[in-house]
Amino acid sequence: MEQINYKISNIANLCEILQSKEIVSFCKFQSLLVQIYSAKNDSKWYLSIGNEIRKVFPLSVIIGASSVGEICDGKMFTDSTVIVFSFFESSSLNIFSYECKPGSEEAIGEALVKDVETLNADVKGMLLLSTPVTSDAGKLFNSITAGNLSYPVFGGGAGDYANKRKTLVFDGMHCYEQGVISVVFSGKSLYIEPFTYLGWQPLSKEMTITEIGEMSVKSLDGKPAFSVYEKYLGIKADDSFFLNSLEFPFLFYRNGQIIARTPFFVNEKDGSIQLVGDVQVGEKIRIGYGNPQMILAESVHIQRQMQDFNPEAIYLYTCICRRFLLQQDANLETLPFNSIAPTAGFYTFGEFCSNGTINSLLNSTMVAVGIREGANGKEIEHNESILAKNAKQKLDPYTNQHSRILSRLLYFINVTTKELEEQNQLLKSLNEQKNEFLGIAAHDLRNPIGVIQGFSELLEESIDDEFKDYTGMITKMSSKMLSLLDDLLDISKIEAGKLDLKKEETDYNAFVAQNIRMNDFLARSKGIKIVSNLGMTELIVSIDKEKIDQVLNNLIGNAIKYSYPGSTITVKVFKEINQIVTQVIDNGQGIPEQEIDGLFYPFKQTSVKPTSGEASHGLGLAIVKKIIEGHNGHVGVTSEFGKGSVFSFILPIRDCAEPLNEYCLFR
Repeated sequence: MEQINYKISNIANLCEILQSKEIVSFCKFQSLLVQIYSAKNDSKWYLSIGNEIRKVFPLSVIIGASSVGEICDGKMFTDSTVIVFSFFESSSLNIFSYECKPGSEEAIGEALVKDVETLNADVKGMLLLSTPVTSDAGKLFNSITAGNLSYPVFGGGAGDYANKRKTLVFDGMHCYEQGVISVVFSGKSLYIEPFTYLGWQPLSKEMTITEIGEMSVKSLDGKPAFSVYEKYLGIKADDSFFLNSLEFPFLFYRNGQIIARTPFFVNEKDGSIQLVGDVQVGEKIRIGYGNPQMILAESVHIQRQMQDFNPEAIYLYTCICRRFLLQQDANLETLPFNSIAPTAGFYTFGEFCSNGTINSLLNSTMVAVGIREGANGKEIEHNESILAKNAKQKLDPYTNQHSRILSRLLYFINVTTKELEEQNQLLKSLNEQKNEFLGIAAHDLRNPIGVIQGFSELLEESIDDEFKDYTGMITKMSSKMLSLLDDLLDISKIEAGKLDLKKEETDYNAFVAQNIRMNDFLARSKGIKIVSNLGMTELIVSIDKEKIDQVLNNLIGNAIKYSYPGSTITVKVFKEINQIVTQVIDNGQGIPEQEIDGLFYPFKQTSVKPTSGEASHGLGLAIVKKIIEGHNGHVGVTSEFGKGSVFSFILPIRDCAEPLNEYCLFR
């Protein structure tokens, strides 16, 4: 086997190469595989190259893909075209190509496996190229490898420099923007060995995938997936999302291996993130970041394994994330391979690897494939490896050291994150113990206080002397204590994850109107008027009526507590696309701006006092927040000190897939 790699800029360059003695001397080899990897995604360019190659090598197998970085003789190039000529002395090649539209991936994968079986050949490996942004490469790959193949599968997903969802693959005759190309290698003396490594490590806290779509993650821990990138990395949902986020893939364990998934596009409407690989609901993920020192250390390990394999040619399929992370240091990872054997490949939008150890569509990795014909390859230096000699070369100690700084920062972040997670686990444990204690204490205290209240009410009815006032005070205070204990029981259950919602479809306007009538008596006793502004349209929503009644009682009750006699409270309900918005608007004292952020935390109270000395213990709004979030809704407040407040919450309408719009809270 022989491999020669070229970088061309025009067809004239290619014609000179095809007429060179170096290329012509291999015309008698049995098979020729030509791989074309180019920054261009113009089909005419690939067709022109294919036509010229067939003039000289009419029986050659020609494939290609658009790329986001090209590798020739181990060196990384950009905005170029690399052509790889692999000549085989005794091995056979077969090419299969298919149009692959969304929804057909699994069927195409099954068809490919059946087509390979019809060869009745001694298959040693399969090279796979696909268009991952326009079809589900994960489903394709999984259907191909579902039958535990006896040979390795390797390759990459076509890329696009402009990231405009236009990638293509080429089978020598046709270009596909939605397609898959496969080359099957067979031969008794052929040996193929794929190696892969990642070099990315966790950066964030652990999160759970709670909803997925077609090639996308919709939510993490119940929140839009994009919100994680916006909150922790300050990344915006714009045309630069891919460039800003590609260094920060999702990392998760699957079958004992760390798998990465690179974010490619964000849906601004629902906050979902499109990937080029599969994920599953329930998988635990973290945002990761590449450690340059780890990447380079692992590359040396793989290079040593590759050297032991002793190949005659090496193909590299490496993720664009690595090129973006390493920048000018990218050659430190790829160039040493060329000292082992002629090396070429491209930077991808996803890598395929099935080698017995790992079986997955990958992201953020490098897949290095060694190929040779014959049990023994070319002579290599056994006394002192080429890699060792390269390592001994004298280097400028101040060159390429930014990667060392990054690695140290990552180490610091990892240690700090671990310490925070340990402290968080301790706090969770203490919080669980606190909730258990509160629940037990509140439950055990409720019965005797209830007895005290019952007897005080009985005494209050039975006596007419000066002690009647005392029994009245006992009744009033025990009632307040029972209310506090009820709230303590509620918050302890909710924080312990025991919020048991019994939802039923409800006419929401009628439900709110009934609650207003109940609260109107309390308001009138203080000289306050409640005005309802309910929509005329019937609004059906699935809610736990008892819990939402508790929310309304709390918000309207607070408005009454903190409003002055003679003022007005407005309860407004309206529909906003896919959600119902409820607002309780008062003209009371308002809340100081610096105190608003803590309103929905347990036991947090403001400096503002009820206007008639009513009791307040700081648990009500915390309970409101938990109940609304349990309904997949949001709660919020706007307030101007001295003028009043608007407390709002939104609830999703039944059978609606659109995301909630928190902007509606503040209309």
